[in-house]
Amino acid sequence: MAHAGGRFILVVAALCALACAALPVAAQSAAARPKSAWQPIKSTHDALDKHGVDLSGWVQLDGSTVAAGGRPNPLGFDGQYLIDLTATVDTAKLLHLPGGTVMLDGQSHSGPSILTHQFPALQDPDNMDAYSETSLDRAWYQQSLWKQRVLMQVGLMYVDDQFFTVPYGGNFVSLDFSSDASVSTFLLPTFPKGSFGGDVQVAASKALSFSGGAYNDHSTELPYDPGGVLYLTEEAWQSHWHGRPWKLQLGGWRDTGRFVRFAGGTQHHAAGAYAVASSKLWQPKASQDRGVGMFVQFGTAPPAVANVRSHIGAGLIWTGPWARRPHDEIGAAFSDSLLTHESDFRHGYENEVEVYYQIHAFRGLTIQPDMEFWQHPSGGAAPNTILALTRIMYTF
Repeated sequence: MAHAGGRFILVVAALCALACAALPVAAQSAAARPKSAWQPIKSTHDALDKHGVDLSGWVQLDGSTVAAGGRPNPLGFDGQYLIDLTATVDTAKLLHLPGGTVMLDGQSHSGPSILTHQFPALQDPDNMDAYSETSLDRAWYQQSLWKQRVLMQVGLMYVDDQFFTVPYGGNFVSLDFSSDASVSTFLLPTFPKGSFGGDVQVAASKALSFSGGAYNDHSTELPYDPGGVLYLTEEAWQSHWHGRPWKLQLGGWRDTGRFVRFAGGTQHHAAGAYAVASSKLWQPKASQDRGVGMFVQFGTAPPAVANVRSHIGAGLIWTGPWARRPHDEIGAAFSDSLLTHESDFRHGYENEVEVYYQIHAFRGLTIQPDMEFWQHPSGGAAPNTILALTRIMYTF
């Protein structure tokens, strides 16, 4: 319990710091925001912006508890924080190089939380949960050509920023709905690990685009490093139907590393495929931002070496459920991971249901209560589990 108590104190202290930082933003009067305190900061920011340098960041706090199930003697409540600072440079303004963008992103993170210690799962119940680290996690250069019909990017980046993306899935706490579990539980480098590599995106038309990339790092999910290079390709179609946007993504991947087989021995190469379909189902005539969106995702991995042989997920997101709360969001999603028959899983699948309500308290601050139900976590003897989480984020 000492671990939980210490982490709780850290979370409370971070909340107080967040509140102190956010109060000037919430205040609307000049008296609440003394010019003497904020004018130098604003002047510096404006001067940098004039030269193409944009500074931004965010603070995220995740609190969690195992409400039911899980392993015996859980810690109770636990939490973790993440501080992210980003510098984006427009090379046209700073270096007179048209079409170029440089991005540097650094993070400081405390973890892991109770979910890692007390809840066994193959899929990731919290996409922020990782061991403590302070690092430069992204550093890349992007060049656009031919009126942005071609985008080339090289450097240290998140692979699932470029591939496996899920429209409408980004605000779920679980990683399952912003990436694909068949590959994120296997070899995909995920938070907080960036990967060195490069990719190219070509827009053949307004509706059709092609992407390809190569990366040389692997997920910490594996107890060994297979080496090799991860190659990916994705084709995307997008358009409108009755005035509402839709998108279809079809992708494939192949890794040239050496992988350990569950039945013994090793194999060269591993490959899989994925698909994501998304659409806005309804929106009020008076607003383009509000409405109901949906996604369906599917992915595969080789069962001889990967725990999750196939994954399917689906979700609904309602933005602006009430006219007076146009930026609030309700989300619900279901994930089904089919496990390989070549390992010793007691059950052949691991399922998850997640629901959340994201409250936009005021500019830059969101508060998100979240519930997750897990059936057969890790496909083993662990009982079905309910997780209660709260995510607080302040963007500046």
